[in-house]
Amino acid sequence: MYPKTRAIELAKITNLPVLAMPSDLAVNITQPVKSAEEPPVIALKEAPLEAVKPTGETVAITEVVEPPPVQAAAEVVEPAPVQTAAATSLPKTASLLPLFGLIGLLSLAAGLALSLLKKRPA
Repeated sequence: MYPKTRAIELAKITNLPVLAMPSDLAVNITQPVKSAEEPPVIALKEAPLEAVKPTGETVAITEVVEPPPVQAAAEVVEPAPVQTAAATSLPKTASLLPLFGLIGLLSLAAGLALSLLKKRPA
């Protein structure tokens, strides 16, 4: 929710409707408050709200903001039981393939080193 002049600017920039309040209440949002019972907070709660289109036209909030859906009586859903055995051990997702690759590389390096030592004159 913005002061009306700022809401019009933002609506033109974003090309979307923006919620606005009267510009004279802008002084109420510049300083921090310590409780919800202070006069600036009460003035903002009682302020008439409207939506501003990018054209500058004001429309009712109900045309812009969708009311929350009405929920039926909340049913109590019990959570599924937690499996403690699965929680204590991790799944085995790793394989031995990298280890075999490392052993192969080390074997190649050792074979290359031995062949170089054999070809060198003593």
